[in-house]
Amino acid sequence: MVFADLAAERFPAIGAVLARESLSSADRDHFILLEPVGRLLREIVPPDAGADALEAHALLLHHAYRHWAADGWVYRISESTLARAAAGAHRITSHLPRPALYLQLPELRVWGTATPDEPPEPLDGVFVSETAVPGAVAALAIFGMRPDRPGFSAVGLEGRADPGDAMHGEIEVAAARTDGSASFAPTIAGADRAGLYSLANPGELLLLTCRLLALLPVPTAGSEGTADGVERIADV
Repeated sequence: MVFADLAAERFPAIGAVLARESLSSADRDHFILLEPVGRLLREIVPPDAGADALEAHALLLHHAYRHWAADGWVYRISESTLARAAAGAHRITSHLPRPALYLQLPELRVWGTATPDEPPEPLDGVFVSETAVPGAVAALAIFGMRPDRPGFSAVGLEGRADPGDAMHGEIEVAAARTDGSASFAPTIAGADRAGLYSLANPGELLLLTCRLLALLPVPTAGSEGTADGVERIADV
C-alpha cells in the first residue's frame, strides 16, 4: 500500500547498488546508508520529523524493500492455522521458507497495542525477513489498518527461536505475562467468547510469528502462488 507506486520506480536502483557493491539487504545498517535509500527517505520523511519518526520510516522502507526483492510473498493465514499456532501444539522456528514474506492474519482476530498507553488495535499481519545474523528474523507487525484511517501502527523487533527447545516455545524475547495468564489469551472484555487473541508484549508477537513460520509449506519447484499485482499469494 505504501510503496506500491514507488517500488517499481525506485527499488530497482537500490537493488543495483547492492549488487554492484556485493552487499546483502539483510544488513539494515548498511542498507540505510545506501545513497538511493537516503534520497528516498529524505523524500518520504516529513522535514520536521524527529529521530523516532526517521527510524520508523527507515524500518518500514527496509521491510518493504525486502518484501519486494523476495517477490512479494504473502501467506494468508487461515482461522484453523491461527488456532493451531495459538495452541502451540507443534514446534517453532525462526527459519524462513523465503528470504522475506508477509503473514496476513484473519481479519480482526488478533489484537495488540503499538505502545502500552494506546487502546488495542487489530493486527493485520507481520512482515518477516532474514537478518544478517543466521537463524534470526526481523519482524514488523502492522496494526490498525482500516478505511477511515490514513495510516497504521507498526511494531518492529528481532529475535530467534531456540533450536534446542523448539517444542516448548523458547524464544529470545521474553513472552511470559506478569499476571500468569496464557500466551495469546484475550485481554479485551468479552473477547474470549468471540474467539479473539491478544498480544500482551513483544515476546508474544515473536512467539506467534515463530509458531506460524513452522506451519508454512516448504517451497517446491511448482509452488508459484497466485499473482496479485506486485505480490504472490499463498493460502495456509
